[in-house]
Parts: sequence; C-alpha cells; structure tokens
Amino acid sequence: MNKLGGSFLLASAAASVALACGVGDALAQNASCYDAEVSARIVSQTPTALPDCEDGCIIISWPWFVDLDVSRVHSGNVPRGRLTVLAVLHTYYRRDLGSRRWKLRRNDLGGFNLLRGAEEIRVRCADDQPPATAYIKPPVGQTLEDLRRVGRELYDRDN
Repeated sequence: MNKLGGSFLLASAAASVALACGVGDALAQNASCYDAEVSARIVSQTPTALPDCEDGCIIISWPWFVDLDVSRVHSGNVPRGRLTVLAVLHTYYRRDLGSRRWKLRRNDLGGFNLLRGAEEIRVRCADDQPPATAYIKPPVGQTLEDLRRVGRELYDRDN
C-alpha cells in the first residue's frame, strides 16, 4: 500500500478502474473540446502515487502533475509563465524537445487538465460549458500539493 494508505481518489471510481486496469475509456481520453491552446515547454513532471488495484491488474497510465512554462497563448484564458496542469501519462514527456503546442481543458478544481491526443480535438469549448472533472481529486483534508509531495517522495523526483 502507498504512503497515502490507498486513500487518495482519482476523479471517479470508473475512471480509476479504466485507467489502472484497462476497462473502458480512461477519463483522459473523453475530451471532445478544449478551452485553451498554448505553446509551452515542460519545466517539471511528477507522478502521483500509483493507485491501488487488485492483484493481476496492469497500470498503464495514471495521474501526473506537469509544470509548463507558457510562452504563447494561441487561444483561451491562460496566463503566460509557469502553469501546473494535471495529466494522465504512462511515463514522463521528453523535456529536451523544447516548446510545443498543448491543448488544455478547464477542470472543476480551478486548474487545467492536459489533453492527450489533442491533435484530434479541433473544437473549442463553448464559454458556458461546465469544466471537466479534474484528473486528480485529493481526499478531504489534503490538497493537490500534498499529493504532489507524496509523488516526489515516492519516486524521488523533482525534475
């Protein structure tokens, strides 16, 4: 069991099962629109603690924190400079590739989810569209920063 005692929650139980055990579509793949498109380079990436799953499951992707240095905003309301986004990844992105375009979706925690496969998402979300569910939801009494700190401790990462 991880340092959080298996208590941290992903955005929804169905998404975490899909994410960890390959059943159905993972939440990260369900976006039909984006709220912002930016050019940015990766500053750091931190995986969260692996979710608990039953014996025999294979974890392919799980939630990460990705810090971007936004150099240009192509569309949407995003500040330039450092921006932390939530992502669902199999492994880290190569930071040596420099700046690239990213599509982001507002989430219900007030931040952004980084969209995978965003090249195929061509529609911008309507201004009145509700935000997406955040890829990571901390348990009561904890913050996203608590989850990031645990990930850094578990994986000895500060990259």
